[in-house]
Parts: sequence; C-alpha cells; structure tokens
Amino acid sequence: MKTTHFEDRARTASRLLTERWYRDLTSEENADHKAVYLFTSGSIAELFRAFDFRIVLPEINALHCSRQNVAVEMIHHGESLGYSGDVCSYVKSDLGMMAGPPKGRAPFGTIPPPDFIVITHGGCSTYIKWAEALSREFGCPLVMVDIPFVREDRPTDYDHNYVRTQLEELIPLCEEMSGKSLDVDRLKEILKISEQTITLWSRLLEYGKLKPTPLDGYFEAIAYMAPLTILRGTTDALEYYKAAIKQMDERIEKAYSPVGQEQFRLFFEGSPPWPKLHEFWKMFRSWGAVGVASSYVRVTCACEGIQYGPDKPFDYLAELAAQSFYNWNLGKRRKFQEKLAREYAVDGFVMHSVRSCRPFSIGQLDLRNYFAREAGIPSLFLDSDLSDPRFFSETQIISRVNTFFEALEHRKGGKAARGA
Repeated sequence: MKTTHFEDRARTASRLLTERWYRDLTSEENADHKAVYLFTSGSIAELFRAFDFRIVLPEINALHCSRQNVAVEMIHHGESLGYSGDVCSYVKSDLGMMAGPPKGRAPFGTIPPPDFIVITHGGCSTYIKWAEALSREFGCPLVMVDIPFVREDRPTDYDHNYVRTQLEELIPLCEEMSGKSLDVDRLKEILKISEQTITLWSRLLEYGKLKPTPLDGYFEAIAYMAPLTILRGTTDALEYYKAAIKQMDERIEKAYSPVGQEQFRLFFEGSPPWPKLHEFWKMFRSWGAVGVASSYVRVTCACEGIQYGPDKPFDYLAELAAQSFYNWNLGKRRKFQEKLAREYAVDGFVMHSVRSCRPFSIGQLDLRNYFAREAGIPSLFLDSDLSDPRFFSETQIISRVNTFFEALEHRKGGKAARGA
C-alpha cells in the first residue's frame, strides 16, 4: 500500500545537528579554542579538527540568514559599506552581519571573530576578496591554499604535489595558533571517518536512480547535506548518514514518494533560491516532479577518481580539496552530468542561473544547448538569486515552470496528475 505521508526524521536530525553546531560555535564555554574561518568548496576541515579549532564557515552563515529571511537586512548593510549590487549576495550578507553593530550578531548566535582565515581557492575567485575583507575587518592573518583548476579529467601529478606541499606548510601555523603539535594518527582517524561519511553520502544520493525514487535528490538532499558540510570528520555526521539511509529503506518498504505520484524526473543544476525555497519546491511538486540528481549537492566533494586514502593524509586532503564541482572544467562537468542523466533516467534539466554565483552559472547556457542538441534532453532555464529575494520573480518563474511541464507532458504523450 502506497504511503502518502512519512515523517522526515533525516530533515529534523539535520536541523538539530546544525542548531547544536551553532550553539557549540557561539558558546562562551568554547571561547578558549581558536576560531578558523574556512570555505566549503575544496574543504580541508579535517586538518583543523585535528587541532581542535572552532571552524566557522561564512557561506553557511549567509545561507542560514537567507533561510531565516533576515539576509536582506544584512545585504543592505553590506551595500551601505560600499559593496556594489553585482557582488555576491552571500558576501554582502556575511560582511554586513560581521561588521555589525554588534559584530557577528546573527539569528543563531554571535559568531566568534576569526583568529585566522584559510581559503582553499578552488573554482571561486570571490573567496579571495571575501576573505581579504574579513581579514581587514578583524585584523587577522589570512592564508590562501591555491587549488589549481582541473583542466583535464583529473588533477595532474604536478598540481597534486603543489597542493599537498601547501597543506603540509600549514602545519607550523596550526601548531602555533593552537599550541598543539599535530597528531598524525588522530588526523588519519578523522579522515577515515570522513571517507566513510562521503561513501554513505554518495550511496544516499544513488537512491535517486530508483523508479519511483524515495528521495528528492535536490530539494531534500540540500537539507541532508548539512552534516557533510559542517561536521565532516565527526562521528555525528557518520551516524547521521547511517540513519538517513535507513530512512530511505523504510520509504521503499512503504512505497513512499516525496511527490506523491512521480511524473517527471529532473536534474537540477545550480544552487537553490534559499529565501524562497518552499515556494520554489511547491512549483515542481505540484506537477509530480522530483529532483533525482543535482550538481549542487556534489559541490563540497564530487569525489570522482580518488586515488589516495586516509593512510596518506595530506595526499588524501589534496585530492578532496581539488574535487569540488566548482573546480572542474566545463567539459568535465558536462561529461559528469551526462553520465548522471543516463544513470538517473532524467526527463529534463532545470538550470537555475544564480546571479550571485558565477562559478555555477557560467556555461549553463552552453550545457543547456548541448543536452538539447546531443542528448535530446529538454531543459528549463530560470534566473534568480541564492540569497537576495529581490531577484526572485515568482510570477515569472511559475509561468516558465508551467510552460516547461506542459511541453514535457506533450513529449511523454500523457497528462500529469496535478497535486497541491
């Protein structure tokens, strides 16, 4: 018997873990631990966990301001500081929040100021200027780990060694800032947990291959990816994905679909419009459309062709740093998306072009044209923003979405059952 309602324990657990992470981050009890600011693309968080740093992620702060509908106030403040309307809205939101007054005050607590900042420059050049602005604001050291763009199918040996050397050169700074010597065995253990966590995350996303799928690999997966982003290398994240996979198996047993009756299987390209996420999802769910695959949920670690393991910690970290989807050339992205489109049997692509995120949005029109011409897969092109709701035209987007699904109905030779 088909189940139409199913408690989403994984979504609830993800929210609770995020809330606890912010409580620990902002608690005075942890003030004796130095704070390092990192960025999610090309994350090397495990290295800093081995020194017990508090890890602050400016992108995640901006994301949660967007989800809690307070980003506009922060963005306006950022623009009043001189940042133009063309600057990434995540940047303006974060800098507006961190500049205060009071500095770092957010709906989820007061973010500790950075003792130092480390950027893994992998695909997003905005990181550099964002980190420079934070460094000026707080007068703290800034270190850039340069991650070469993946120009071919994988990083060259020279590029890999270049990144690994830079990571090894971080050790003296971490030891000086933390007052601790690197425990290599502890780092290996943290990386083993990360490896297992990433494996489970990849396994979770593969539920999208099933027909019907028990998982929306975009709208649900973006909630489920939070522990991977903020807690990678911890047993909390590992146990979370074990439980999430168990939930998917229960959904299969009870014949549950996240959209009721699955009508259309979609590949979503681009980050979501966080302030309008509920409205955005409803537009697709009402047509029985489910996101079976997405590039966004693979931003932190796409993990294609990993050759090393935790037993060689700096080689493994160097590979993880380069394996951000952001950091791939357009041809590699296209091949990866085409492979997923086949494996997940997609009916169409949704290209969400985000005016604030050029690393994601660049090349989307080329990809759209390729998939229509070479693979025969139609696509829907939408444009708004990931954080600034002023650029979300709901009426226009609804019109485009409905027109797209009407065309898909005609293509499939039937009429989809419309839901709420």
